[in-house]
Amino acid sequence: MRTQSKSALAERLTVLTPDPLPVREHLFDDKAELATALAKAVAADLRGAIARRGAARLAVSGGTTPRAFLTELSKQTLDWAHVTVVPVDDRWVAPDHPRSNERLLRETLFQGAAAQATLLPLRRPTATPEAALLPVLTQVANEALPLDVVVLGMGDDGHVASLFPDLVRRDIGLQPRGRAPVLAIRTASQPEPRMTLTLSAIFTAPSLYLHIEGAKKREVLDNAARDPRSTLPIRSVLSGAPVVPMLYWSP
Repeated sequence: MRTQSKSALAERLTVLTPDPLPVREHLFDDKAELATALAKAVAADLRGAIARRGAARLAVSGGTTPRAFLTELSKQTLDWAHVTVVPVDDRWVAPDHPRSNERLLRETLFQGAAAQATLLPLRRPTATPEAALLPVLTQVANEALPLDVVVLGMGDDGHVASLFPDLVRRDIGLQPRGRAPVLAIRTASQPEPRMTLTLSAIFTAPSLYLHIEGAKKREVLDNAARDPRSTLPIRSVLSGAPVVPMLYWSP
């Protein structure tokens, strides 16, 4: 019987590279073009939800990236009085604090006709998010779920919502079918505690958008999509979402 050397066998082995997890890409030359296109797409989804059942539920991320998009969304024509908006997450700071996502929404989205929409803040006037978790969780479950549209951002570290890579309670926040729609968050990487929707709440939406800008974030996203060993929260979004996320990206 003829045998082969280890080196000969190694030469014949084929390294299988897994396909990246799917996203539906919408690429734009600049941020302004992206903001307008994303606002039109989200508004169309909201109109569809209103037409089907008389109301629409939207969850949007905060931070600096979505400001232009939220401003453009406020200009879209739809029955805003039948739209409920909930932040994807928020820092445990006063509603008028510069880092408050509630403030961001009031300054951008809740303008003009869009001011008729209903806002469900995640923050309450308590010292800690843990003290407010039950009332917030109850209101979100009763008044915001199931969602119709979610627009997620992503940080340079691959976090989504307030689900960070160093999150201790990953078993709750990142479970696609977890029972807790809301989670109080504390991590060493962030200066403030937070309240966030979990993936089980986010995944109730049939329309899931990823709004990402810049080459660095695109590299983080692509690496997470390709690497089955990645433990980044964005990987959990891509692998667990019941629908293929729609990526809106610009340099």
